[in-house]
Amino acid sequence: MPNDKNLDVIYVPKGRAREYAELAVNLYEGCTNGCTYCYAPRAMHKSREHFHSTTTPRKDILSRLAHDCKMLQGDPREVLLCFSCDPYPKSAITDEDVTRQALRILALYKMKATVLTKAGMRAVRDFDILKQQGWSFGTSLVWASDLSRAKFEPNASPVSSRAEAIRFAHSSGIRTWVSLEPVISPVHARAVIADLIDVVDHWKIGKINHCQELEKGVDWKAFADEVRQQLKGRSFYLKKSLRMYE
Repeated sequence: MPNDKNLDVIYVPKGRAREYAELAVNLYEGCTNGCTYCYAPRAMHKSREHFHSTTTPRKDILSRLAHDCKMLQGDPREVLLCFSCDPYPKSAITDEDVTRQALRILALYKMKATVLTKAGMRAVRDFDILKQQGWSFGTSLVWASDLSRAKFEPNASPVSSRAEAIRFAHSSGIRTWVSLEPVISPVHARAVIADLIDVVDHWKIGKINHCQELEKGVDWKAFADEVRQQLKGRSFYLKKSLRMYE
């Protein structure tokens, strides 16, 4: 196995992100979803206004990705697209955009991949690649209604579109997963689970962090216990931020 330190754009996530993926790549700079809880602007030392104003492909991202994939060819670790951006931004409107080409590069070098997006049905155009390669499709969803979604994720796809994409992926034979993070409202989180429980193969669940105003007043131990019961017999992962309440 090559030295991961020699990689360019594929990287080994650290901290809480490491609970989600062994490898990851961010294809774009910026993200127009505008999520109020997003950690990326601070991590990249950019203002929220600047970070959320536009989305552009990273410089030479496809050639840099191909370089890394050539080094990693056949690596069994899964590469997540993406953490600090959405792999299906509204600006990517063609069938031959950066994300589709990136998936083809990963497939060419016999890599494993999964996507995580808030784009809803915009992501369906790449389901042919995901199905052919046996890769999984994930969506980030913590709200059961668009009224709440619009407050915290103003420019992301509607709840209904993300749920429809998961159902479409499931019916197409693609393994599905949901990132139920950051949980802000346990009521909404449990409603999301109830709505999609029969079409989601795996759940990853984590609470809101670094925001005392949103965290306070929530009985996180009770929520963790309720989720365990609700997902009993199903495949799920509670992040350390919730397991600490055991």
